[in-house]
Amino acid sequence: MLASSAARRKLVVTDAVFSMDGDIAAVPELVRLCERHDAWLVLDDAHGFGVIGAAGRGVLEHFSVASPRIVYMATLGKAAGVFGAFVAGEPELIETLMQRARPYIYTTAPPPLLAHALLASLEIIAIESWRRERIAHLIVQLRQGLSRVRWKLARSDTAIQPLMIGANDEAVRVSGALQARGVMVPAIRPPTVPQGTARLRISLSAAHSGEDLSQLVHALCDISVNA
Repeated sequence: MLASSAARRKLVVTDAVFSMDGDIAAVPELVRLCERHDAWLVLDDAHGFGVIGAAGRGVLEHFSVASPRIVYMATLGKAAGVFGAFVAGEPELIETLMQRARPYIYTTAPPPLLAHALLASLEIIAIESWRRERIAHLIVQLRQGLSRVRWKLARSDTAIQPLMIGANDEAVRVSGALQARGVMVPAIRPPTVPQGTARLRISLSAAHSGEDLSQLVHALCDISVNA
């Protein structure tokens, strides 16, 4: 498609970590394609920034990838714990956005208090690796614990762990049964995901304890047996 395009500007746009499957985009391959075909790669790393890569630097650090053709963006409202978002890239790109991007030009600047909180948050992300280590441990605990249930946990090495249920009504029923046990895990159904792939979207956090995961695992095992 890139080779056949006659567009003056070509953009390849992708999530870095996909929000419903938890898988990571093939960023190195996409970068090579964009460099070969004179295109820009726009990466939305909302679910990777602060969580994956050395010091939580996200998907580019995860793959050790750099390119002047990358437009990198992520939210500050997830791992960073504040509000807003950012775009990073080559100086010419940033200057163009500052001068031409209407949502930026006509939006009130964030308050200094928010910027100060963000600086503190970025320092915590960089130096306190135990949060990322805890998530990695929770992923292992979850995968081991759910090996006995009849639903399949999709392959994901990120904080997003989808438990594939299949039928819409069953996904809703399992989610409701969990909520009755004091555990909130949303049921995700079409059109958010493809037909036949309704799921429970388990979102792990460093704030979760091993006991929290045990409660979830035991509840799912019980629901699976008594379904």
